[in-house]
Amino acid sequence: KEGSLCEQAVHISAAAYGSECGSAALKFIPTGGLYVTGGLTPKLLKYIQPSDSPFMKAYHDKGRVTPLLDSVPIFAVLSEDLGL
Repeated sequence: KEGSLCEQAVHISAAAYGSECGSAALKFIPTGGLYVTGGLTPKLLKYIQPSDSPFMKAYHDKGRVTPLLDSVPIFAVLSEDLGL
């Protein structure tokens, strides 16, 4: 439900996920792309994919080094059964 406590929790979770992915992208600078995987990725896709999503806002909220993230494409891996 829109505006519910549950949705707010999902927004916070997606933002934390995006912030951590942004930090990882700055740490490793994967110019070939950052592949976001795991069981949560397909389930939270509507909170990850749009450019104004909580995930993307937090991903790009890195202050003066934000322009570096423009060279790192992000790919969401939708398979939940990914063998390593």
